[in-house]
Amino acid sequence: MRKYLAILKYSLKTQFTFIFDYLFSLFSFTIHVLVFNELWDYILQGKSVVGFTKSELIWYIIITECVTYSSQSAYKKIGEMVKQGDIANMLIKPVDVINYFLAENSAIIIKGVINMIWAIVLGITLAGPIEVTTQSIIFTLISIIIGIVIGCLLQIFCGIISFFLEENQSFWLVLQKLSFFVVFTPLEFYPKFLQNILYFLPTTQTVYAPAKIFTKFDLSLVINMLTTQCIIAIIFYLVIRIMYKKGVEKINVNGG
Repeated sequence: MRKYLAILKYSLKTQFTFIFDYLFSLFSFTIHVLVFNELWDYILQGKSVVGFTKSELIWYIIITECVTYSSQSAYKKIGEMVKQGDIANMLIKPVDVINYFLAENSAIIIKGVINMIWAIVLGITLAGPIEVTTQSIIFTLISIIIGIVIGCLLQIFCGIISFFLEENQSFWLVLQKLSFFVVFTPLEFYPKFLQNILYFLPTTQTVYAPAKIFTKFDLSLVINMLTTQCIIAIIFYLVIRIMYKKGVEKINVNGG
């Protein structure tokens, strides 16, 4: 466990090495929220839609964007390691490769916390305070952390695909576009049949669950969503381990 904590600590240092890149991402985050603040203000004109007020929709977008902007392009690094053969060097190190990647990318949880502080300031400024309780804040933070972990697993999954495909960039773009379904608009905006499909996608649970818990807190909803997030995270982790095992076998067969 200590070696993974050391990896996490080192990764955390590198996260804030390029501070201006990070500040620019916060600026971009702010611009997105400002645009949608004006858009929903123009569309709704004081009304609500599918049970969401304008204030709740802005807070929804702020939470989803907070999680989205906490991610990084780890899939590129993993993909390059696979294609260039550097992954073979990892096999002789005394670490589990999947857990290594997970520990390295989990440093973005700290980045997510900082994003959340800025998101709260932005939300209060644009949408005004929203009714929250200690429970809703705690469960939202738990859901954000699980969502970020699922996001890390998506990045690792996309990187591991390089064992089997020549290029993983297009696959990541597909996953990214799937997440856009619920980053800017809640799941309730879509037809029921589409809601049932989108709800169980890992891209949806990454961002939708924490935003929904924060804006429409209900204990039964929280239990349902956190359970779904945990199940998806576990299933995805197991799928990644199976894929990695097959990929390593492929390297061994080819003498890599």
